[in-house]
Amino acid sequence: MLPKLAFIALLVTLMVNYGEAIMCHRCFSAMGGCGEDGVVWRMFPWRDCGDSKFCVKVTIKEDGETKIIRECENELMKSAFHRLRMPVLRRHGYCEPSRKNDFWNPTQTTDSDIQYCFCNDWNGCNSATTVSARIVPIVSLCLTLMFLCKKVINV
Repeated sequence: MLPKLAFIALLVTLMVNYGEAIMCHRCFSAMGGCGEDGVVWRMFPWRDCGDSKFCVKVTIKEDGETKIIRECENELMKSAFHRLRMPVLRRHGYCEPSRKNDFWNPTQTTDSDIQYCFCNDWNGCNSATTVSARIVPIVSLCLTLMFLCKKVINV
C-alpha cells in the first residue's frame, strides 16, 4: 500500500509542476496600480497565458520617463515591436537589454533603454521578487501528503 501511495504522491507532484499553464500579471504602468514599485493584486489579478513559457516585465526608458509593461511572452510576440527587440536567450531570472536591429549601424546590437526580464518559477512572478508565493503551495502539498500517509498507516 505504501509504494502505491508514494507513486500517487510522485504523480501529483509532477502534475503540480507541469499541469497548469503559467499565469502572469498583464498591465501597463499607465494604468494605476501597475508601476515600478509593483502591482496592486486586486486590480490586476493573474491571467492565464495559455501556452506561454514565461511572464515578462519590460522596462522602457524614454524621455526621462520609465514605462513598465507586464505581459505573457506569447502576447508580446504578437507585436512586431517586441518580436524584433526581444532577446533570443530567454531563461528564468534573465534581464537582458533589447536587441537593436539597426541596418545603418550594425555594430550596435543592444538597446539599453529597453530591458526584458523573464520569469517562470511561479504564477505572477512578473510583479515582485519574493519567493514566498512559490513556497506556500509546496509546503501545503507536503503537509497534505504527510496527513494522507499517517491516515493510511493508522488504518
